[in-house]
Amino acid sequence: MGDRERVARGVVRRRHRRAREPRLARGLSVPVSCRHGVAAALFAVAATAGWGWLHTELRASHPEADGVIESSPAAVTLTYTTAVLLRLSSAAVWRAGGDGAAVAAGKLAHLSDDRPDVLVLPLSERLGTGAYTVTWTTAGPDGHRIHGEFDFHVDLRFAETPVPQGDAGAGSDMQAAGGGSESGFPFGRAFQRFALYVGIMGLLGTVTLRFLVLGRFARTGASRKAVCAAEHRALLVGGLGSGMLLALLPVRLLRRAAAFFPDDPLGNLFAVVAGTPWAAGWWLQLAGALLATGGLLVAAKGGARPAGWRIAALGALLLPLVPVLSGHGWSDSPRALSAVATYLHVVAAGGWVGGLLCLLCAALPALRGNGGRKAPHPPGPAAMVGAFSRVAQVAVALLLVTGGIKVWIHIGSPSDLWTTEWGRSLLAKDAIVAGVLALGFYNWRFASPALADSTRPGRLRGSALIELALGAAAVAATSHLVAQPLS
Repeated sequence: MGDRERVARGVVRRRHRRAREPRLARGLSVPVSCRHGVAAALFAVAATAGWGWLHTELRASHPEADGVIESSPAAVTLTYTTAVLLRLSSAAVWRAGGDGAAVAAGKLAHLSDDRPDVLVLPLSERLGTGAYTVTWTTAGPDGHRIHGEFDFHVDLRFAETPVPQGDAGAGSDMQAAGGGSESGFPFGRAFQRFALYVGIMGLLGTVTLRFLVLGRFARTGASRKAVCAAEHRALLVGGLGSGMLLALLPVRLLRRAAAFFPDDPLGNLFAVVAGTPWAAGWWLQLAGALLATGGLLVAAKGGARPAGWRIAALGALLLPLVPVLSGHGWSDSPRALSAVATYLHVVAAGGWVGGLLCLLCAALPALRGNGGRKAPHPPGPAAMVGAFSRVAQVAVALLLVTGGIKVWIHIGSPSDLWTTEWGRSLLAKDAIVAGVLALGFYNWRFASPALADSTRPGRLRGSALIELALGAAAVAATSHLVAQPLS
C-alpha cells in the first residue's frame, strides 16, 4: 500500500504542476515530433555514411603529364584513385598554337574491362608533332567536382606533315578556352554558399526562438499579447530565410550544370540532380524549404495552434543536411563522425546566430511595442534575454566541441594551419569567432544584467548588433573555408 500511495501522490503532483503551467507555455514547448526529427536526421547521416569513397584525384594518365611520345595516341586514358561518375565526366585535347579548337572533346567512356576508375577519350584525328594540353572534369562518388589539366608532347620522327609547335604564350589561351572552371569565380561561389547558410540559420533561429526562447519566456508569466507579437515578427524572419533558400535552388542547379557542362548547361540539368550526395542535398533543400514555407504559412493563419510551427521545425531540421552533403563533411574520414559533427555544427550556429537575429529583429521589438520596456519587473526584456542566453550557452558549447572535431579530422599536423590555404582560412575564421565569443560573454555577464535598469535599455542592443555583425562575418569566413582544398 505504501508504494501505491507514493505513486499516486507523484501522479497528483505532476498533474498539479501541469495545471499550474500556463497553457501558452505548454504550446511553445519543443514538440516530440521535432525531437524525433533531430534523431532521425542524425540517424540518416550516420546510416548512409558508407555511401561512396573519399577524395578523388587523378592517379595516372596516358600520355603522361609532361611526357614525350613518338607516335600519335589513339585515345587519352585517365586513371583516378576512386571510381568516377561517367555522366559528369568530360575532357578535351588542345593543340598549342592552334586556332583555339579542340583536337578531341566530349564525354569520356569506360574502358572495355568496365573499370569505374579509368576513363578514355578517343581522339578524333591523328596528332602531329607539337605540344598539347589535356583538360578534364569529373566527379567522384561524393559528387564533388574535380578538374585539372596537363601537357604532353608528340615527337614524330617520320611524320609526313608535322604540325608546327606554337609559342609558349599560347598555352594560357588554351587553358582559358578549355578550363570551364567555376574556380574562376570564387566570390560568386562563396556568396552563393553564404546565402545558403544565412537562409538555413534564419529558419533555425526562428524555430529556436519560438520553441526554446518564447516557451521559457511564457513560463515566467508573460502576457499572451507580447508572445504572439514576437511570434508574428519571427514569422517574417523565417519567411525571408525560406524564400532565400527557394530562390537559391535554380542558381545552385545552373552553376552545377555549367561547371560540368559549360557548353550546354541547360541541356544537362537532369544529369546533375541524380545519383550523387550533392544531388541528394539539392532535393533536401527543396523539400526542407517547402516544408518550412508551408509550415510558416499554416502558423500565420492558425493562431496559437502549433501544427504549422511543427511542420516548419521539421523542414528547418532537414536543411542542415544540405551543407553536409555538398561540402567536406561528406568527404572526410571517418565519414560518420564528420557528417554528424557538421550537422550539429550548423544546427548550433543557427540556434545561436539565427536566434540572436530573431531576438533583435522580432522578440525585443515585440516587447517594446507591447509595454515590455515599461514593465518594472520581469517578465520583460531581461526575462526574454535571459531565456535566450541559456539557449546560446548550449549552442556555443556544441559549436566548440563540433568545431574541434572537424579540426581534428582535417589537420594532419599543426603546421597545416599556416602552410595550407584551408588552415589559413580556418585561423581567420577562428579569429572572428573569438571576437563573437568575447562579445557574447560581455552581453551575458554585463549588458544583460543592465536591462534591469530602465535608464540604459540600449546598452545590450548596441553590443548585440556588433555580435550579430561578427557572427555574419564568421558565416562568410566559413563560406570561403569550405570551398578551400584540404591540402
